[in-house]
Amino acid sequence: MAEARPAAEEHDVAPTDGPRHRVMTVSDVLAGRRLTPRQIILTYEPNQWEEFIEEWVATLTPKYAKVERMGGANDHGVDVAAFVTSRGYKGEWDCYQCKHYSKPLAPRDAYIEIAKILKGVIDGHYTLPRKYRFVAPRGCSTPLSNKLNHPDLLRSGFIAQLDQRGALLPGQDAAMTAEIRASAETTDFSIFNAEDLKEVLSNLVGTPIYIREFGGGLPPRPAAPPLPAEPHPSENRYLEQLVDVHREKYGDAISSTADALQHPEASSHIRRQRVAFYSAEALRTFSRDSVPGETFDSLQNEVYEGVIEVHDGNHKSGYDRLGAVLQASMGLEITSNALITVATTMDRKGMCHQLANDDKLRWCRPT
Repeated sequence: MAEARPAAEEHDVAPTDGPRHRVMTVSDVLAGRRLTPRQIILTYEPNQWEEFIEEWVATLTPKYAKVERMGGANDHGVDVAAFVTSRGYKGEWDCYQCKHYSKPLAPRDAYIEIAKILKGVIDGHYTLPRKYRFVAPRGCSTPLSNKLNHPDLLRSGFIAQLDQRGALLPGQDAAMTAEIRASAETTDFSIFNAEDLKEVLSNLVGTPIYIREFGGGLPPRPAAPPLPAEPHPSENRYLEQLVDVHREKYGDAISSTADALQHPEASSHIRRQRVAFYSAEALRTFSRDSVPGETFDSLQNEVYEGVIEVHDGNHKSGYDRLGAVLQASMGLEITSNALITVATTMDRKGMCHQLANDDKLRWCRPT
């Protein structure tokens, strides 16, 4: 019989016989084992896959005039339509066909979809797309890939399928089969191809879509631009409020922004507030390219909700109210908004001035 090991010894040395026995990290405890983007995509429902591809197509360059998801009972064989011009189907357009199957696409899968698109043209629902792309998480089978890479083989295979089986579509009669066959004989089958999932994911890296779906953290935030020497018109309202604060504090020596910017004491204070405002504006710009939707507005609203009670309290002066609100903004516990991972205390102060710019915060009370 083997000698029993002391219980404590089991934890002294980490076994090396497989990934299940590696050292546990904080990430393991909080999130468990992470799935790769490809694995996450394989969990999607077909509708989610179509929505994902619609969003991806909208990021492509050159930009389409319009991208629209058509998937449904009456989509006439089009899942996602990408229009090159404002003329829609009457102008050039591209078709992205989403197939979230449990196995790679086979030639017959493609033939059915090709029959749908040719029938849609025959029925007058649209003109032939400029290009037609299958988009499937598991890609195409080798036989289909070979045919897509040889358009003449794809056409001959499609026509042979029609000749052997007749109808590829429900309700397709002999007359329609003949029309589809005739159309296939004159159609350039090089418009049909497939998108590689690696390329789709590569296109999306660094976009809000990628971060939302797969995580990985926000991209590095660029430094805020240098402070303009002269205030921009977009600063007018919060600067007016700061002038009021300093007029209240220093009297008639300050009657305008120009006066405040020349004042030996007020000028340094106002400069700090402008730096904060531009920092928050830089965060707003960063958010547009890095996070989905109204994430910045949500963070700004959290700052507002966090300081409004301090703002509405009793203060001896506008300067005191301003200082108390700025101090409160820096101490807020904000944990849920994605931007908090790149936001600074300067941004929080700047958001207070953005809110003052919109008259949501007022430093001086009317007399």
